[in-house]
Amino acid sequence: MLTRVHKIVILLFSLFEGRTTFAQTTVSDTTYLLKEVVVSSNRLFNFSDGTKINSIDSLSRAQHLSDNLSDLLADESSVFIKSYGPGSLATSSFRGGSANHTAILWNGFNIGSPLNGQLDLSLVPVNFCDHISIQYGGNSALWGSGAVSGTIHLNNDAKFNSGTTAKINLSGGSFSNYSQQASFELSGKRFITSLKLFHTTSKNDFKYNNIYSFQDERVTQSNAELKNYGLLSENYLLIKDNQKINLFFWGQHTDRNIPPTMLQLSNKSKQADNDFRITSEWKYEKNKITSYIRAAYFNEALVYSDAIYHLADTSRSESIITEAEAKINLSHFNSVNIGINNTFVNGITSGYSGNRHQNRTAFFASYSYASKNEKLKTNISGRLEFLQNVFAPFTFSLGADYQFTKWLTGKTNIAKVYRVPTFNDLYWVPGGNQNLLPENGYSEDAGLNFHFKNKTIAFTTDVAVFNRSIKNWIIWLPGISYWKPQNIKDVWSRGIETNNTFSIKIRKAKISFSMLTSYVVSTNEQLTSGNDASKGKQLIYVPMYSGMAKVSLEYHDFILSYRHNYTGYRYTAADNTQFLNPYDLGSAYVSCKIPMKNTSANFFFQANNIWNKEYQVLLNRAMPQQNFTAGISFEFNQPNK
Repeated sequence: MLTRVHKIVILLFSLFEGRTTFAQTTVSDTTYLLKEVVVSSNRLFNFSDGTKINSIDSLSRAQHLSDNLSDLLADESSVFIKSYGPGSLATSSFRGGSANHTAILWNGFNIGSPLNGQLDLSLVPVNFCDHISIQYGGNSALWGSGAVSGTIHLNNDAKFNSGTTAKINLSGGSFSNYSQQASFELSGKRFITSLKLFHTTSKNDFKYNNIYSFQDERVTQSNAELKNYGLLSENYLLIKDNQKINLFFWGQHTDRNIPPTMLQLSNKSKQADNDFRITSEWKYEKNKITSYIRAAYFNEALVYSDAIYHLADTSRSESIITEAEAKINLSHFNSVNIGINNTFVNGITSGYSGNRHQNRTAFFASYSYASKNEKLKTNISGRLEFLQNVFAPFTFSLGADYQFTKWLTGKTNIAKVYRVPTFNDLYWVPGGNQNLLPENGYSEDAGLNFHFKNKTIAFTTDVAVFNRSIKNWIIWLPGISYWKPQNIKDVWSRGIETNNTFSIKIRKAKISFSMLTSYVVSTNEQLTSGNDASKGKQLIYVPMYSGMAKVSLEYHDFILSYRHNYTGYRYTAADNTQFLNPYDLGSAYVSCKIPMKNTSANFFFQANNIWNKEYQVLLNRAMPQQNFTAGISFEFNQPNK
């Protein structure tokens, strides 16, 4: 087996060897990139007409700077986060899909685990991401396997020649939750180098009412301690005006105990996660071609142990990803994007009979057209993938935006989507099924966006309807002596989402209001056995109704906001005979910024679950009631002379 050193050498060689192969050009006038800012994930904006894309605004990000990605998405989006509790596993559910149906991309690279197809969102610090965008609907043609229900884009960018910047953020709160973040950046005309650090510890020893206890006393959560720390190094070099290269390194270590459920008296299990990610991208522009060469090496390890049962197990995966892409501007109104991606994964765990590896090669292409008056923008994309020399389902997407009036725009998109089985689905012993077929199906979206803005008032409303049907849905079913995955479910998901914002400026004050609503019906349409009662029933842990409303006041450097989230019934049995009650949570945030020469200090206070509601996101998993966080952040910037 190749050593880590050999793999890194191969990675870097493949990156720079490709420099003689592809040429590249200027960015189209229709791109959303700013001139002085380097942003990855160009495909997201240039070839996604017809899809719904929401970006988390800077104010919302700032209010969650000490949090993880699961907290941010749960509060600020319509994505349902399946959380096992503070410091524990948290995964996403888009539009009635499972966590495996969400692709999570960091600067264009899928960072979901190849072993189980998921990413624990509680391990992603918000301060490591400069931009967070949510793309709804199927996008397998653009992003590959797993982009079935939606895609979360985590991007880093940089501004050349912005000087020296240093930031420190310190916070503390209930349940001995302490967090520290620091970043330092040097930005010149030709280079940028930055380092971000974070460290979080928490006891998570909150009290809750155990519904199964015969005593009236409140129970203290146990075995829930967390320690999480890491660093992100970002480096950019402007070789020439038309050539840029970057190098990112993300290293992180997490130690956490796994708390008992309400049915357990105690639990002694714990988990350690070690993540090592390195990526690089070379960009070259010439005439009408913009080309990219990207490469990544990911090494992820999970160590699980249980002192009661004397268990200890390590699961490790290594991924080498190389990608080449070229965008060609045929004219002001036509552009083409073509590319190739190769992903090699090695899986190592005692749950497999020996080491397992997988090699996937994908060819993808997109064409974008805009009418001369730019009222109509369309694109078509296709992707052909080989998995171990076997064809995966061919996928495509066709989308369009049409501007009916100055204020009203319509969107529509149809896509074929797929997801290949995970390593655990294929190779787990006992039960793994190497005859599994990829999940595949169709996703359709349509929507209207109304927007109005003048010097005083800004108003937008976005309404989207969606429909998705997935065949060969993989489900683990019990056998004679063990569980085994099978392609047996057909799942139909449909619904409607709204996103509304309103703001008004009154002298030096700004009042903002936003509201998200989501209605999702996701049902199993296929019997899994003779006595199966799940046909036509809502999938478990898919809330039919959910929503969020937020009001904010900004005055000079003072911010006050209140947010209220609602999550509806979630069924916990496939036949819908058992369920968890709805819950609604309120939170308040206040901050005051004190500007000084080249420096600013910001004080903040946040109250969560201020109405002290008792609730469960997942069955028998305790959640905290009223809790608080407070902190201070400093920022220093010295511009270049």
